[in-house]
Amino acid sequence: MEKIYKNHQPFEKGIPEEEGVPSECILSFLSALYEYDVNIHSVLFFRNFKLIFDGYYKPFDENTLHRMFSVTKSFVSAAVGVLAGRGEIDLDSPVIKYFPEYDRDCDDRFVRTATIRHLLEMRSPHEKTAFKQISDDDYVKSFFKLKASKVPGTAFSYDTSASHTLCALVEKISGKSLIDFLRDDFLRDLGFSDEAYCLKDPFGRSLGGSGLMARPLDIGIFAHVFLNGGKLWGKLDGKQVISEDYVKSAVLKQSETVLKGGGREEWQGYGYQFWRTLNNGYMCYGIAGQLALVLPDFNFVMVTTADTLDLKGGVDIIFGLFWEKVYPHLSSKPLSVSEKSFSKLMKVRENLEIKPLSFSGNFFGENIVGKKFSVFDNKFSIKDLVINFYGDFGKICFSCFKGDFELSFGIGRQIVSEFPYYGYKCATSGGFLSESALIVKCHIIDEEIGTVWLQVDVNDSGEGVFLTKKNVGIGFEEFNECYIITAV
Repeated sequence: MEKIYKNHQPFEKGIPEEEGVPSECILSFLSALYEYDVNIHSVLFFRNFKLIFDGYYKPFDENTLHRMFSVTKSFVSAAVGVLAGRGEIDLDSPVIKYFPEYDRDCDDRFVRTATIRHLLEMRSPHEKTAFKQISDDDYVKSFFKLKASKVPGTAFSYDTSASHTLCALVEKISGKSLIDFLRDDFLRDLGFSDEAYCLKDPFGRSLGGSGLMARPLDIGIFAHVFLNGGKLWGKLDGKQVISEDYVKSAVLKQSETVLKGGGREEWQGYGYQFWRTLNNGYMCYGIAGQLALVLPDFNFVMVTTADTLDLKGGVDIIFGLFWEKVYPHLSSKPLSVSEKSFSKLMKVRENLEIKPLSFSGNFFGENIVGKKFSVFDNKFSIKDLVINFYGDFGKICFSCFKGDFELSFGIGRQIVSEFPYYGYKCATSGGFLSESALIVKCHIIDEEIGTVWLQVDVNDSGEGVFLTKKNVGIGFEEFNECYIITAV
């Protein structure tokens, strides 16, 4: 997770005002995100191919690989564009043509006629993700095996299995993983990290719909290739790495999304694995706030990473605050530098962190700290529970059939550790609601992104509950239950 990268910096560092962006509006944006409790992990602003602000919320930093989820889809589109430009694939050929090994599994005429372009536009024959409907470790096979629910090339439906199948096509033709193919072709020349990678499906193919692990800066690098019309930039020679026609088509509206889009931004249309946005923008868009917003009229890019799964409408809040706090202040001319505002922005930048839990009461959990609680019979075989307290941090210790485990949490601060037996890096804080109640919030910040909440609440007799709630995509089911406990 935390490696030092040796790739060169593809962007000059710029001062916001010199590129027509007031430092004060960035400060206002960051402050509003905090006030709205948006769990932001990073914010990067680029103007005129200069990096004018990059802020990372501890424990994240500029070198941390972050799960980018559906931003991966845009990378798949870029790879398809490269292959199409070389004549190695035809966008209007049926996808099954490139997978003869699945010919026997594909007996639906609408699936058989679905083209690469249909899949790029999210106008595939499937209403929903195929590998979530068919139990088969071969996700590509499931795409061809599932009966069509609509005519390809018609209505938009967000089908991640379409992206995954396109990714498998890229990897089959190139003989490389998705990220290695793009990195070897042009991304490495731009400073894209050598450590970035993509999670795999059970058959060893890259998860083309959601698996990218990369730095926020890597996403900025990628977005600028499209902003630049498919060309390299800076000290490089302006080489055309993706055809200009393909890039134009990829970021223009190809599919209408009003019926299926999840909100105002998603109603603006869909290109080739890119979403359209308000104000003539487009974006790479991953769940929970993984964003690369490109505004070509302003030569501007914003990248965010986040975890908004606990916050209803969290991504809409990010957009709403950007349109309100930053967008109206983008100037076509350099501005006078406000030394006071810029200095304040740099100070705020240095102190960004994931917001820890905080409580107004001055409790020490006297009725639960140091006591051992038995956990009633449960399907996850959690046996006992102990809470220990050490001044400004504590530990929840428990045992189950997988062994003995502990999770540390900071009081008024985050403690970075490893989540019990899942092995994921996490940042955890907590506090006492009363002398008999503890609540802990754990941020999973690894190949999975999300939160796990833990609450211990007992009565005067030492009986109570160990209440858990998870908002993580895969796994952690034992932390999504209510357990009855009693003091031993």
